[in-house]
Amino acid sequence: MDDLLHILNSDGADELKLHVGAPPVIVLDGEHQAVEGQPITTEDGEQLLQSIANTRQRRELRERGMVQFVYRFRNVTDFVVCARMENGNVGIDIQ
Repeated sequence: MDDLLHILNSDGADELKLHVGAPPVIVLDGEHQAVEGQPITTEDGEQLLQSIANTRQRRELRERGMVQFVYRFRNVTDFVVCARMENGNVGIDIQ
């Protein structure tokens, strides 16, 4: 997750989309650009969420199907994270 957030931050991108079955996608000036690499697996989605969400946030996702929170990256940049359950998998959009 750290590498993906670094790309998002350093490229000045608008959004990072992490959805099971697709590679990570960076949205830059309204254009979706896939990040080089393998599609995200169910396990990847869980691990990515666990790396940025606390226990309460993960529980809220499981109970309500969605959670939104602010994640501070490297004590410098704040990102708004929106995580949803999608067909039993975690989907994450970060702005």
